[in-house]
Amino acid sequence: MTDKTPSLERRLDRLEQGQAKMLASLSAIESRIEILHQEFQRTATTVSRFSLAQESAKLASQRLESFVGEVRGQLTKAEAALDKKP
Repeated sequence: MTDKTPSLERRLDRLEQGQAKMLASLSAIESRIEILHQEFQRTATTVSRFSLAQESAKLASQRLESFVGEVRGQLTKAEAALDKKP
């Protein structure tokens, strides 16, 4: 029985070492997951800001198109008025 005791102790030591390595690996994986989560959040924020900027630019473009349309209409009226004058 005493011959097996060191073997059992060695097995237990190896199991404990394996457990320690697995815990270290798990900790590293959790750290990487946290980093990826933070990067995802930054990317989502950037995409959201880009989307808002795109929508703002679209609205500004529509306002400019409307303004140009109004100016074009006023010019057409002015040209028509000038053409009517003798």
